[in-house]
Amino acid sequence: MDLHPDIPSAAQHVRQVYERGVRYFDCARLYWNGRSEEAYGLGLQGVRKDVFLTSKSVARTARDAEKDLEMTLRLLKTDYLDLWQIHNIEGREDIEAVLKPGGALEAFEAAKKAGKSRFIGFTGHFDPEAHAALLKAYDKWDTVMMPVHAADHAYLSFEQIALPVAVERASRRRPSRSSARPISCAP
Repeated sequence: MDLHPDIPSAAQHVRQVYERGVRYFDCARLYWNGRSEEAYGLGLQGVRKDVFLTSKSVARTARDAEKDLEMTLRLLKTDYLDLWQIHNIEGREDIEAVLKPGGALEAFEAAKKAGKSRFIGFTGHFDPEAHAALLKAYDKWDTVMMPVHAADHAYLSFEQIALPVAVERASRRRPSRSSARPISCAP
C-alpha cells in the first residue's frame, strides 16, 4: 500500500516532517521501488546539511553497490550520505558474498574513504547469529541495525546473541563512549 499517490506528495510530506523537527531520515534503494530516495531528495532540498541522511543497499557485489550509491546520491540530490548500510543480511551466504573479493564491502569502504559516506554499517531482521558473525568477521563497522523488541527473548534473540557482540566490538573501538551509542545512529 502506498501512503502517497506520487513522488511530489511524498516529498511534501517529507518536508512537513522536517519542519516538525525530525532530523534523522532513513531510506533505502529498495523502499517504494527507489521512489523513497527521490521523495527525500525533493523534500530535503535546501536543508541537506541540517539532517542525518541514511540509505541502504541490498547489493552483494562491489559493482552493484557502486551503482546503487551513484543512483542513491543522484536521487537524494546530495554528494554524500551520513550513513550507508548493507541492507538485510540474512545468513552465511550474504556474509560470504559481501566480504569476498569484489564483494559489496569493497564499495562501502571506498565510499567512506572518498567521503561519499561518513559512516558504514549493516542491517538485518532475521538471524542474530548472522549479525554476530558479520560483526566478528569485520571490525570496522560504524553501525549495526537490528531488531530488539519486547518479544525478542522468545525467538532468535538479537538481544542475547548479537547485541553482546556489538557492544563488545564497540567498546574495543571507542572505549570512552557508552556501549549503546555505536549501535544506534553514529555520532
